[in-house]
Amino acid sequence: MQKVWFRKQTGWWYASLRENGRYDQLRLVKAPNTRDGRKQAEDQLLKELAAREYSQEKAAADPLAPSWVTVSHVLDGFIEHSRREHEPPTARWYRDLLTPFKEMWGKLRVTRLRKKHVKKWLEVKGYNPTSANKALGAVKRAFNWAVEEEHIPKNPIAHVRKPKALTRDRTLTAEERDTILGSIRDLAFRRFVNAMTLTGCRPGEVARVTAADVDFESGLWILKKHKTAKKTGKPRLVYLSPEAVELTRELVAHNPADPLFLNSRGKPWTRNAVRIRFMRLRERFPELKGVVAYTYRSSFATDALESGVQDATVATLLGHTNTATLHKFYARLSHRVDHLKDAAAKATRPHREADGAQPRTP
Repeated sequence: MQKVWFRKQTGWWYASLRENGRYDQLRLVKAPNTRDGRKQAEDQLLKELAAREYSQEKAAADPLAPSWVTVSHVLDGFIEHSRREHEPPTARWYRDLLTPFKEMWGKLRVTRLRKKHVKKWLEVKGYNPTSANKALGAVKRAFNWAVEEEHIPKNPIAHVRKPKALTRDRTLTAEERDTILGSIRDLAFRRFVNAMTLTGCRPGEVARVTAADVDFESGLWILKKHKTAKKTGKPRLVYLSPEAVELTRELVAHNPADPLFLNSRGKPWTRNAVRIRFMRLRERFPELKGVVAYTYRSSFATDALESGVQDATVATLLGHTNTATLHKFYARLSHRVDHLKDAAAKATRPHREADGAQPRTP
């Protein structure tokens, strides 16, 4: 049997194994340097060798499978890739979602990663369906990246289904908008909320816009850095209403070199700061349950559709390349009962008039 040995400095038992032409120092158990401690280490080594034998059988079927690669190797590699290739908010988003999975299963070899490990992680985290969908999507993306880069031959959790995310079906009524604005004491946050109301922008887009992004002649914000910049290769054009132009002129005069929308301390708005502000609003006003910053975006889309704006035009205003996302997440007209009743009445009016019309005299 492979010999085990004790390292006094750490108090752990180890074994040295040769695999794929290299030596791998295997840490077994933390136990005293006694006969009983050696027995514990040898028992643990037998378990490790059995697991490696299984991995080697898989490697024989697929010689490209590196049995020494761990979950941490994959996730750390993808986090570094994201840091280089994605916008900072996106890179932080991936890092924050992947870190808990790495903390739980980072030492696990990829060849041993199973569906049960994913389910255990989601159970411990206690995510709601939407959060679970995003978190698992991030983990699967990391392993898909490793496959694309040929670090591993296949994604071991590709078959694990993501929980169905909850649809963003919350929109704001006029009364709720008034409640929110009336409760905001500082001018800085009121301006931020007004900008989301007038443009339908993502909160991050409002937070990043600068004077250099403004084209007053065309009435536009031209955002070169945005969520889908790498995918589309085009800037995000935000079309400004007269009220939005006036708000922009006022802010450019105050902040010609910084982001236009700064908090009361003169600092740019962060995602967490905006999240906390809306959390406090929900605590003060229970009727605002479910309202977050993104609710203004879905409300903008729904109000535009209700006003008769064509769906393709609304999608353009939101910065989408097609109407699929609009209909999937934001177009919640099914909750506007009165509007749909009026629409149904208009749609059937020709038939009603025809039924009630007097026949013509020849």
